[in-house]
Amino acid sequence: MKKVFKNTAMVMLAALTMGTSVQALAHKVGIVDMQTIYSQVPQTAAIEKTLQGEFADRRQEVEKLQGDIRFEMEKYQREATTMSEDQKKALGEKIQGMQKQLAEKGRPLEQEIKVRQNQELAKLQGTIIEAIEAVAKEGDFDEVKIKDATIYFNPKKVTDLSGKVVERVSKK
Repeated sequence: MKKVFKNTAMVMLAALTMGTSVQALAHKVGIVDMQTIYSQVPQTAAIEKTLQGEFADRRQEVEKLQGDIRFEMEKYQREATTMSEDQKKALGEKIQGMQKQLAEKGRPLEQEIKVRQNQELAKLQGTIIEAIEAVAKEGDFDEVKIKDATIYFNPKKVTDLSGKVVERVSKK
């Protein structure tokens, strides 16, 4: 009787072990390439267009100031040999004033653009994550990983979901 009980326990243990390994083999993993998704969804281009329009006037002002500084610096280099010391000093002070003005306008503009870009990209990222979750649920995936954060994956055993995610996000 003890032998039957022992054999039954061994068979059950073997079955449980096999069941676990079968489950581990059945683990369905997908992968997404976020760079590809961001570059292919139309919302990214729409964000760029929106931000360009939103900051166009201020960007033009900064670009004009940069052009003026370049012009004055080239003028200084060209004409320095024929200028008096007072003229050199006046032009140098003018260039420094313009550079200060550029710093006062340029840096805050860059920061404001980055903040707005991050706000818009955060919205898009939420949409992309929702799409990834929906595609994963539809395909009955157990796990989805980001390609850039994965050191190695076997392309024969891991499904790239990027195309389906781009398709889904593009419809929104």
